[in-house]
Formats: sequence, structure tokens, C-alpha cells
Amino acid sequence: MHYDLTVIIPTFNEEENIEKMVVTVDAICKAHDITEEILVVDDSSCDSTITNVKKLMADYPFLRLIIRTRNPGLSPSLYEGIINAKADLVQCIDCDFSHPPEKIPVFYHILKNEGYDMVIGSRYVKGGEVINWPILRMVLSSGAALLSRLLIPHVKDSGSGFFAINRHILAGTLLSPRGFRMGFEILGKAHWTRVREIPIVFKDREFGQSKLKGRIIYDFLIQCGSILHYNLIARKSNNIIRAWKLFLHG
Repeated sequence: MHYDLTVIIPTFNEEENIEKMVVTVDAICKAHDITEEILVVDDSSCDSTITNVKKLMADYPFLRLIIRTRNPGLSPSLYEGIINAKADLVQCIDCDFSHPPEKIPVFYHILKNEGYDMVIGSRYVKGGEVINWPILRMVLSSGAALLSRLLIPHVKDSGSGFFAINRHILAGTLLSPRGFRMGFEILGKAHWTRVREIPIVFKDREFGQSKLKGRIIYDFLIQCGSILHYNLIARKSNNIIRAWKLFLHG
């Protein structure tokens, strides 16, 4: 079966959201003539998330499930989904509707028809917005975005979890995903040429609990160090130099 797009949905205890998300993504893709694979990557949920997905698979033959038992976390889940996707074009989206699924066809069109390597749903470009975030989370996210721009200056929201890529940019790349910023890992190490941000309105979840943990800052700082090492010491990439050239020359 040929798929135009693989939509990766990472889950952990998302029983309130998973069925609605699968149905919504399928309806949006069908309305735009996108033949999609939906790949749920679950971190061994202890609620009925896995059971709900298995029930849905009877009616949605393009729906697949990966159950992870080791190295839990959002970025490792997304990475496992990306390397197991059946389509070359891959969309990552949270299960809790904090990301607007109606934007998926926009991401797909930019990758397929405009030749971009990566598309990022950005909270920090003109037209982007965050709704109903606690003050602490807003401060942490904004601070991390500013620090990230020291490495990838032309991208304003490198930490967005709502992004799409053409998987060819990962060929020969050694990623070490951790924490919540898989897109930042890809920007720091993959072989991209063209990246585009589009504005999104990010809404905090209505159902379930946030998966953010207290060690998020530690994971982010370790990730920054890993990207620096990969680019400047291991010399496996020149992404930081390329990003600064794009920033300086527009």
C-alpha cells in the first residue's frame, strides 16, 4: 500500500482523546485527497488508550500501533515513529488537540509541492499564538526558544512538536532524541536545506494530564550540548553554520 503521508501520534494515557484524534485526522486527509497512514506510538499506557486503538484498527486498516516498553519520552516516541513510517513524508502531532489538525494539508502541500525539507507549526511567528498556558510553562517555553536561536537562529519555534519532514533529510544522521524537542534535534543534526514556519494557535489540552516533567530543563541543556558536539566537534554536520548564514542573509 502506498501512502502519501504518515501521521505520527505519540500517546501516553490518552484514552479521552485518541479516538477523536484518529477520526479527525482521517476525515481531514480524505477531504484533501491525502492517502494517509496513521501511526500511534504508545509509551505503554496504563489506561484504555491501547485497547481503544486496537478497536479502531478493525475499521481503519491504515492505522498502526507501536507499543514501546523502554526509554519512554516524547522525542524517543516520535523518533521510533519516524523510522517506522511507511511514507517518506511524515507529520508529527500531539494527541490532545493542542495542535490544530486542520493544518495537516498545509504542511503536506509545502513539503510535496514547494520542495521544503521541514515545516514547523510555530507559536512565535506573526499570526501564531498560545492559549490557556500557565505562566511557568510560558516562561520555560519562551526561554528555551530564545536559547535555541543561538544554535538555529532563523527558526523562531524550534521546540514545536507540531512539524512535518521529508525523511530523506535523516539519511546518515545519528540522532539522540531526548526530552520534548524532537524538531530541535532534527534541525540541529539532519541534512535539511529549506525549512519553513507557519503560524499556529496552540491550545492547552482539555482532557488528560500534561506529560511535561521536572527534568525538562536538564534534558534541553543536554540536547543543546549534544547538538553543539555533533556540529562543531564530531563534524558530522554544518547545520549551525548553515542556520546562521540563512539568518544573516535572509
